[in-house]
Amino acid sequence: MYTWRHLLWIVISISIVSAIVYDYKRKHPDLDRVFTTALIIAILSEIAKISGVIELVPSHDHKLLLPYIPLNHLPLHFCSIQIVLIAIAKFMKNEKRRETLLAFMAPTCVLGGIMALLMPSIFTTTISVKQAFTNPVSYQFFIFHSMIIALGLVITISGQVDWSMKHFRDTLLFVYLAGAVSIYLNSVFASPTYEDGKLVSVDFWTNFFFTYQNPVGIQITQLWQWYLYLLILMLLSALLLFLFYLPLVKRKQK
Repeated sequence: MYTWRHLLWIVISISIVSAIVYDYKRKHPDLDRVFTTALIIAILSEIAKISGVIELVPSHDHKLLLPYIPLNHLPLHFCSIQIVLIAIAKFMKNEKRRETLLAFMAPTCVLGGIMALLMPSIFTTTISVKQAFTNPVSYQFFIFHSMIIALGLVITISGQVDWSMKHFRDTLLFVYLAGAVSIYLNSVFASPTYEDGKLVSVDFWTNFFFTYQNPVGIQITQLWQWYLYLLILMLLSALLLFLFYLPLVKRKQK
């Protein structure tokens, strides 16, 4: 990460986000149209991702070749979940619930997308940094996350949310709940190795919501260190969300 290729993708992503937000402010289309466009881009992006990572793997007896998508590419990352939320937001009729959903999507799209661009998981799990402009998965990753950042900003400035600190509370609780669920999912999708009935290693793992392993590569050798990491993750999430909501709530009060 943070090679010239990664930094160039960050610059390109900033340009994409800026262009989308500028175009929205200039034309101010209906938010339903924005969601329609975002949903189309998200679906095409997911199709592109699947096409780029799916592979034929032989069965145990080598009699069959079966299509297989690596578990870390399942749409259970925070940003991938936004695809479902975009569809719900587009078709939801209850205005109060829709506002709550939009108030959740705005910060999680922006903050989640920024974190993904700063620490792209594809460079550690799927491709090398040298393939940043030669592998289609890289284009899918950066364009998709640029789109959701722009979507979050569009929601923020759309005037469709009556911002209040209850939105901060609800979003934080849901983030914590999703993080707790991800701990179970990461264990379910891990590949443990047992010897004489005793767990000796984990040969493959997912890292949904970054609750399994920190994204910066700091080695954890004791269980208490993992608990400390989770605490830091919770506090950082609360701080970033608070800093996102606070100016919006103050602006609304003024």
